[in-house]
Amino acid sequence: MRGWRARGLIAYLFGPGRHHEHQDPHVVAVWDGCERLHQPRETAPGRFDVADLAAALTAPAAAAGVPQNPLAVREGQDRPQGPVWHCSLRAAPEDRELTGAEWAEIVAEVLDRTGIAPRGDPGGCRWVAVRHAADHVHVAAVLVRQDTLRRVHPRRDYHRVREACLAAEQRYVLRPTSPADATAPSAPNRGEQEKAARQGREPSREQLRRLVRSAAARASGPEEFLETLAARVQVRARRTPGGQLAGYAVAVSGDRDRQAEPIWFAGRTLAADLSAARLTERWASAPRPPAPASRMEERRSAAWTSATAAAERARAELATDPAGIAHATGDLLLVLAHVTDSASQPPLETAAAEFERAARHPGRGQPVTWSRAAADLRTAAWRLARVRTGPSTSAAAVLALLLAVAALVAELAAWRAQRNQLAAAAAADRAREALAGHVVQFAERHRGHATAAEQPAAAESAKRRPRGRIAGQKPPAHLHRPTGVPGRPGRGR
Repeated sequence: MRGWRARGLIAYLFGPGRHHEHQDPHVVAVWDGCERLHQPRETAPGRFDVADLAAALTAPAAAAGVPQNPLAVREGQDRPQGPVWHCSLRAAPEDRELTGAEWAEIVAEVLDRTGIAPRGDPGGCRWVAVRHAADHVHVAAVLVRQDTLRRVHPRRDYHRVREACLAAEQRYVLRPTSPADATAPSAPNRGEQEKAARQGREPSREQLRRLVRSAAARASGPEEFLETLAARVQVRARRTPGGQLAGYAVAVSGDRDRQAEPIWFAGRTLAADLSAARLTERWASAPRPPAPASRMEERRSAAWTSATAAAERARAELATDPAGIAHATGDLLLVLAHVTDSASQPPLETAAAEFERAARHPGRGQPVTWSRAAADLRTAAWRLARVRTGPSTSAAAVLALLLAVAALVAELAAWRAQRNQLAAAAAADRAREALAGHVVQFAERHRGHATAAEQPAAAESAKRRPRGRIAGQKPPAHLHRPTGVPGRPGRGR
């Protein structure tokens, strides 16, 4: 995080906290190794005089004439990032309590890798690490070198900090986390979050991401996609001279800026795989659904049966294309949540939302190519989206698809865990848990519609993690399954 006012940050770190959560704030490491010298004096219980520490920390910036207040930037100039660099490092709840010396070493590694204060470089930036809780420390640095008084501009510092955290996990035997894979979508910024909180609603970026992802899963082409979106949000499309979709943007109705204009979000800013280019690749990845039968009952039956067969085939062929199958499974879950009765949607929507993290492909959000098994999953999702459920829908058919998808999601959780993609594995396992809960509820609600033998077997099969056979099928040979998939992770470091 970048900012301007070092003294304000230091005062917060040594203050009581917003909810009086800060306990025993103290310096655990500092640029010159003199922690006791720079420890602020306690003037009253829980109150510290941070003036000397703040002045020493910002001395190089003051000598260089670097603005330490955004208002000090000359009018007409682009406002640069502030010179204050702030990073919070946190251990997981299940980790042991690290000592002050261990935290100091972790901080030194972070500052070395980012280039803010390289090891053995006495002219590096000034910095301080403050600890006011057992499980985390805060690092504050002023990005001006002590020797040349030149500004320091860390490049890709987020990734360098991530590398240092991964090294610390191994060195101190902490809970392992997944390496960064550049798949996380952009989170709402502070302004978006505060605006949504004032209005008592979900941030527009998150709402639009969810609606666009659902529309993309249900549509088999650009026109259907835009039409589906237009029913829920404002849409504008950009086309090539030939009429193909080149880009699009969406806005929440009623969400406007100070000029009363809609606040637009381009698809690529919502998620890497929601850009027009990625969606075009997705639509071209699978054949369109076959021509529908003349009778709706036949169409529904065929759609549910083909979706179940596609999920079972994808599970059996997972070794051929796990990334493509994972991404297509995310689409099928979204469609399944959309087509079921409203009373059934919450757990399926939860499963789809949780699995979204496990469906992402590193870098571009989705694979470049998909296997036949992945393509069949996507075609089945499109087909299912056109029929929804109805009076003629067999409870046994719905239950069969739920079981097939739950088994597939469990296999994908194990695959992600084997690749040490622990956050994605945990997301897939949470989706499996949501599906398992829904299977049990569905079987109870439709008792008598499925056979007596199907119901207990369905509930037990959905609850199991992939430790052996699932739903009576032979497990894929590529998986040597772990004894369990990691549960919900704690806060990251």
